[in-house]
Amino acid sequence: MIADNSAAPAGSRAVTYTRVSTGRQAEKDLSVPDQRKQINRHCKNHAYIVVAEYSDARSGRTSNRPGFQTMIDDIISGALPCDVIVVHSFSRFFRDNAVSELTIRALAKRKVRVISITQRIEESPEGRLLRQLISLFDEFTSNEISKHVTRAHHENALQGFHNGSVPIYGYRSVTAEIRGGTHKKILDLEPDEAAVMRMIFDLALEGDGTTGPMGVKAIVKWLNDRGYKTRQGNAWGVSALHRLLSSKTYAGIRTFNSNFDGGRKITTKVNSIISEAEFEQLREMMDAKNPKSMPPRVVTGDVLLTGLVTCPECGNGMTTSTGKGGRYRYYACSNKMRTGTCKGRRVPMEECDALVVQHLNDEFLNIENIDGLLKPLRTRQERSSNALKKRLVAREKEVQSAKRALDNLYSLLQADLVDLDDPEFKERFLAAKENHKRVHKELDQVTAELSPEAKVTHESVARFVETLKNALSNSTTLEKRSYLRSIVDEIVVGTDKITICGRHAQIEKAIVARQVERSAVPTFVREWRRDRDSNPGNPLELNGFRNRPVRPLRHLSAKADM
Repeated sequence: MIADNSAAPAGSRAVTYTRVSTGRQAEKDLSVPDQRKQINRHCKNHAYIVVAEYSDARSGRTSNRPGFQTMIDDIISGALPCDVIVVHSFSRFFRDNAVSELTIRALAKRKVRVISITQRIEESPEGRLLRQLISLFDEFTSNEISKHVTRAHHENALQGFHNGSVPIYGYRSVTAEIRGGTHKKILDLEPDEAAVMRMIFDLALEGDGTTGPMGVKAIVKWLNDRGYKTRQGNAWGVSALHRLLSSKTYAGIRTFNSNFDGGRKITTKVNSIISEAEFEQLREMMDAKNPKSMPPRVVTGDVLLTGLVTCPECGNGMTTSTGKGGRYRYYACSNKMRTGTCKGRRVPMEECDALVVQHLNDEFLNIENIDGLLKPLRTRQERSSNALKKRLVAREKEVQSAKRALDNLYSLLQADLVDLDDPEFKERFLAAKENHKRVHKELDQVTAELSPEAKVTHESVARFVETLKNALSNSTTLEKRSYLRSIVDEIVVGTDKITICGRHAQIEKAIVARQVERSAVPTFVREWRRDRDSNPGNPLELNGFRNRPVRPLRHLSAKADM
């Protein structure tokens, strides 16, 4: 036994703690095994009884380390009786002097010491001073290393290289060049994952040919139903997929948030999976579905166009306003009413409501207009159908190949050329059966996707038009508003015209589903609009506006802006 004035008495109950700064160090066994070996040798030499071991792969500048937190909680709570915590050096315990001292003092109240096997310090006033000096130097060294690493990462990103974090799904890091033994890496597409992400974006933007654009939850269900897995082999989740769809990396722009010199965002170009236009379109669609964008009054109020009408001058929404003690109601610019900084006008509510509904019924909701809007859907359905047919042929070939392989193994058994108990043959046989089962399942999935595919027909368009016309003519205000919101996103009430804007997606969804899905969520993706420039020979006047102390709102006619 070695005499050591800094050591605890023989027979002391010891807890060992090892730490590396990164998971990569732990994976490569650069430090933890060596620390553990030296600590166990020290405990044996001093006749300590090791009662528990803890380890982490986190920075020592934070207490947010699972192993460390568990160790301290177990000791402070009394669940783990011990006398000493043995570490390789005080820097392994903590690299923040202030927090380190507070933790050591909390342990001291439980009569637990922290012992470093490489820094022998006696438990005395002089020893405590020396330990604090060492801790200060550890903190300073850590900060200096962090500063140099941050600067190196900053420069590496400026040169367009990847800084070593786990690549986002769909990408992998590959070596672009070698400088002085250092592999400089960039992000490149991972073919299999990139194909899945391209499919996911297609589902979000266009659907699978049997639906309109799909939301995140619908995509997750679609992927999980068909057996798609994440990189870790898990089922897809809503939050994880939402983060992926929100990443601009897929549009070819990778952002590195550098902390060097006050902080800066550094963008680098990578191979894209979708175009920037597609990414922006998807982002607008996702923002439009955010429930936080709609106040409750938009759903429960008795105003037909609330949440839809906007001011053309400032772009703010128009709210309700009254006159003559509440006898008359108007739509008025909310910005003008609130701040007076907009010259926006107000219009009679009842007449504006009637004109919008009349125009939609008479000018917009006809088979020719709706049929023209559905051309992109037909194109997607044809493309999806062709792709599914190609997949069907490929899956049928796989099934035939898997069946031949399984039949060959059965033939060997029937001819007594192999023994079923042979481990190697048994493994091959089970693998062949599993493969045959898998490819059959994939074939069934593709067949199912082909069989119920909804087609856009003259009858389905006519049914849609009739449903909307009846709903806008013979429903309550609340029901009218729900149906109206299913096809309209914004109504801009200008000086001499009203412009009605909407989206293809809701119309496509209603056609494919064979029913109109009423919506209470306002959206902001404009894909079609109607205004006076399209048909100047067929104006519709708002009667009664000319005699009011506001500029007349004279015309409303039709235009399809695809």
